[in-house]
This record gives sequence, structure tokens and C-alpha cells, in this order.
Amino acid sequence: MTPILGLRQALGRSGALRQSRSSVCMFCSLTKRAGPSSLVAWRKSLNIGSLRRESTDAASTTTTTTTSDPRRDLQDALLDLQSQAPNHVNLARVQLALRNLSQPPGHESIRVALLGLKNGTNSGPTAKKLLKLALADPLNPPADWETQLEDHDLSQPLIVRVGAIDGKDEQIEEKLSVAKGHSIPEIMVSSPPLNAGNLEMLLMEAAELAAAENTGDALAVDDAILAPTVEISVPPKGTPTPIATPVHMALLVGDGVLGAASVLSIPILEGTDTIAVAVNFRKIDEGDLSGCPIVKVSLEAGEEGLELFREDVGNAMRYQALWSESNMGRIGDWLKENVLPNDSEATKAPVRNLIQSLLQNARAKIQADEARDLFKAVAGDIPPDAVARLNQGLSEWAQNAHEELQERLEVAFAGRSWRKLGWWKLFWRADDVGMLSSEMLALRFLPDAEKSIIYLAGRVQEAGVAAGHPVQPLYSSPPPATTSTAVATQLEIKWPTHISFTRNYLQEKTVPALQALAQKLVLQSTGGAALTTALAGLAYLSAFGAYESGAVAALGLVWSLRRLQLKWEAARNFWEEEVREEGRKAIRATEASIAEVLDRASKSHGGEAEALEELRKAREIIQRAEDALSRLP
Repeated sequence: MTPILGLRQALGRSGALRQSRSSVCMFCSLTKRAGPSSLVAWRKSLNIGSLRRESTDAASTTTTTTTSDPRRDLQDALLDLQSQAPNHVNLARVQLALRNLSQPPGHESIRVALLGLKNGTNSGPTAKKLLKLALADPLNPPADWETQLEDHDLSQPLIVRVGAIDGKDEQIEEKLSVAKGHSIPEIMVSSPPLNAGNLEMLLMEAAELAAAENTGDALAVDDAILAPTVEISVPPKGTPTPIATPVHMALLVGDGVLGAASVLSIPILEGTDTIAVAVNFRKIDEGDLSGCPIVKVSLEAGEEGLELFREDVGNAMRYQALWSESNMGRIGDWLKENVLPNDSEATKAPVRNLIQSLLQNARAKIQADEARDLFKAVAGDIPPDAVARLNQGLSEWAQNAHEELQERLEVAFAGRSWRKLGWWKLFWRADDVGMLSSEMLALRFLPDAEKSIIYLAGRVQEAGVAAGHPVQPLYSSPPPATTSTAVATQLEIKWPTHISFTRNYLQEKTVPALQALAQKLVLQSTGGAALTTALAGLAYLSAFGAYESGAVAALGLVWSLRRLQLKWEAARNFWEEEVREEGRKAIRATEASIAEVLDRASKSHGGEAEALEELRKAREIIQRAEDALSRLP
């Protein structure tokens, strides 16, 4: 599909029992649901929980844990975000995301809003015509729902449910009905190209869009578009009650030049895959709209082509020309590409975009509140935003360090140098195990993270946030590697050295052991093969046949080589996991060392401490949700 042009540049939005269309209403679903001893001593002395940096635990776990269900993790994170940060998320959109995550992947129900702009133009009837052309079946005569749609008064919203009865793509009996429990009418429609998409559409006029636009807040405008408010009559008195109706995608519909001008004045952050715009022009060329971020449609040409085709199939050529002129194919392609299920059983793109938008908007609101509270909390000679910037820098460093650890080690263990140490090459490369392993650690074990933490320590010193404002803040270091059984004392250093300490530990303790094991296995394998060969020779000299003796020699050779292969591959895999685990622990310990200095600086500041803690926890939940979303198939 040719992507539909939108208004503004996107921010980078990326999205288990199946529920029946006939039983789950768009509005009913909105109700709330209830090694060396010194190394061991160093690790035991770390109290990472007291440093309140559990956020990187979730990020680091992703490098080692592969058995968790990302869909379940994402549901848990959204539920936590809904309960712990309700003021920073759109609760209606969270409910919609949770509903989608409970459905089978690739078959989630998608909601699309068609919003006619209320700008004094003919946008309401234009939206109805556009919806009719998008869903109409040219191979069948005009259906009852088309007439009902034309007669519907857009002062009241309309729900359009697209699907076939009993799974058959046949024209169904359309009727205008009132959903149980509220007064919003709905139409059941069969549209063969879209029946399999589990699609629900909301047709209404964007009444509150102008009010949100006047606030100047782009996030409020996006919320007004993607969670429009409708009034529902609540029995028994029929009191009108406003309720938010979240959707995955929205199509803003305008009419003429005034409609295009109104659309272009709306500050929209979402991309065209979430919020698209279509404007009906009667007499205008494509060249006139060159560079304009809207889709030109001609509903008159589309209606004329549809009527001609229904009158006589022989008008197919004329229908094709008029349909191409109407540009309605782009609207249909936009719907089909995002709504129809995919063959890979992957989560639909609109669901991903919905969750991505939720998390990014929540993070933006949390950061704004965090900055405001920090100005109130930090006092004295320390800059108001110093701790916030350093904490953000520390979080970014930890995230980048975990990514570097995973990516560089994956490249190293899949590289040519490591493949040189295959089990069948050990006979002539056993002495190279230490050299190749040490070289790989020196080049691939967190070199960039080590340089970045020195730079971050310099930023801490420059900000002067250490307790007592010393010239040089000091950090707790790992104990030196000694052979003494006594517990080594902690040293005070100018920057954390946990990464270099861990690298030295791996090179001095694990690499020699790995090389010694390789040499031992080669000797054992060679000795076993030689022994069975000698036994075969004695058997041959003892009147056994050549075949029997050869079988004994071959059996011994195969057994020796198989033993070498199993033990060496197990040792290599164990060493790979040990390197990854030690790297993860080094990153956590380095972060804890920096965090200790920053926490000491923030202990003296009160007032908004509790609010900052709540915001930090909400940010951790967002990070956990983003991690689960990145692992979502």
C-alpha cells in the first residue's frame, strides 16, 4: 500500500481468547476490571537494593532470560502502570491495549474512528460518504445499511461493526440497532475485503478537537483524536454521561479548502500509520497538493463509479477510471494493511502503535513532572537539575552497557577467532586457547562502557553533587585480586573500576583453567585412542581377525573423540555464560557505585522526595513495558 500522507512527523511509534464481535461492544469493554574469596566478599558487600536502582535488573534480565512470555509481561506492566501512575496515562487507551493483549496474536480487534471536522464545512456528510465508499461491495446491489448510513444524524455517534456471519463472506442482513446498555446505534456490515480483520469503526464529528487544539498541547490533541468522547444515556433516567472511546487509528475527514486549512492547523504528533487525513476536493489537481500532507479524495467520482458498476458490469472500465480518480483505493489499502490478520501470527501494527504511544506519552508526562519536582526538591549550591541529568545519564549508560555486552559478545562468540577453538581443532590449537580467549576479552568485554563511565564520573565531579562538595568524589571499588583468604578492604578510587576488575578476573582465573582443560582433554583423547589401538594390535597378534581388531581400534577412536567433543563443547558453553553473567554483574556494580554518590547527594533534599520516588517507579514500569514490547512477536 502506498502510505497515506499525514500532518506532522511521527515520533517513531512502532504495537488470549478471541472475543466475539457480537458479544463484545466497543463501549461495554471500557468498564473497569476489578570465584576467589575476595570476589565473593565483594559481591556479598554490595547492597544494590538500598541504592534503589532495581530498574536495570529488568533490563539486564532480558539478556539472560528467554523463557518469559513477553505478552504476559506487557500485560502485567500495563496493569501496574494503570494502578500506580493513573494521572500519567490515558486509562481508556490502557484498557483497550489490555483487551488486545488478551486476544490471539495477529487477530486482535482493531478500532478505527472516522472524525468529521466541525469547521463550518460539509465534513459530516463527507465522512459518511467516505465510509460508505470504503465498505461498499460493488459486486452486490445497494445494501440497506448504505441507506441507513446516509439517513443517520451525525449529532449522535454511530458504531459500524464489520464482519461476516458464521465466518462466511456473504452479504448479511444489515440493521440499525441500539447496543444493550447505552443509546448509541450500531450497524452490522459485511465488507468482503475487511471481514477477517475484526474491525470496529466509530463515525462521529470531532466536537472536542477544537477545544484541545486551543490548549496548545499536542499530547492533548492526540488524546482527543485517539480517545474521542461520546455521550451515553445511562438508564433508568437516561442521564447523558460522557465516556472516552479509545481507538487504534483515526481518519480525519475534511471537505474543500476550509477543511484542508483546518486540518493543517492541528498539531498532531502521531504518524500517518495512526492518524491519517483525507480531504474531499471537487476541482483540484494533484499538482496543487504537491507537498501537502493530506490525501485528496473525490467522493463524487467514487459514487458515480460505484453506481455505474452496479447498473452494468460492462461499465467496469469506466468504474476503474472513476475509482482511480476518487483515490479511495488508498483509504482501503490503509485499512486492509493495518486491520487484516497476518500470516506470521505477529501482533498487529496498530496494537503496537497504541502501546508505544501510551508509553511514550506517559514517559513525557513523567519527565515533565519530575523536572518540576526536582526544581522544588533541590536547593543550595547544587544546580536544580544536576541530579536529574546525572540519574538520566546513569540510566542511559546502564542501558547502553547491557546492549553493548549482549551485542559484542554475540559477535565475538560467533566470530572466526572463537570458531578456531572447535573441538576437532584442539589437537593443534590447544595452546592457543588462552591467547584467543584473552584477546577476545580485551577487545569485546565492555570497552566503550568502561570509557563512558569515566566520562560520567567526571560529570559527577563537575556538578559537585557529592556529599560535602569535595573536589573529587570517591567511589567504592572491588577488592584487589589476592590469594589471601582474608577479606580485602574496600578502596576509594576516582571512578568505578568494576569492569576492568572483572575483565582481569576472567583473564587470570577462568582463561588459564579453560586452556588447561583443553590440553587435558587432548591428552586424554589421544591416550584413549592410542590405548585402544594397542589393544587392537594385541588382539590381532592373538589370532583375532583383522576385522575384529579393526573394530576394537575404531570403537576406541570414536569413543575418545566423542568424549572430547562433549566435554569441550560443555566447557565452552559454560565459559560463554560465565562471561555474560560476570559482565552483567560488573555493570550493576558500576551503576551501584555511581548511584551511591548520587543518592547521598539527594538524601538531604526533602519536600518532593515521595513524589520523585513514585515517578521513578512509574518510569521503571514504563521501562519494563518497553522491554516486553520489544520482545513481543
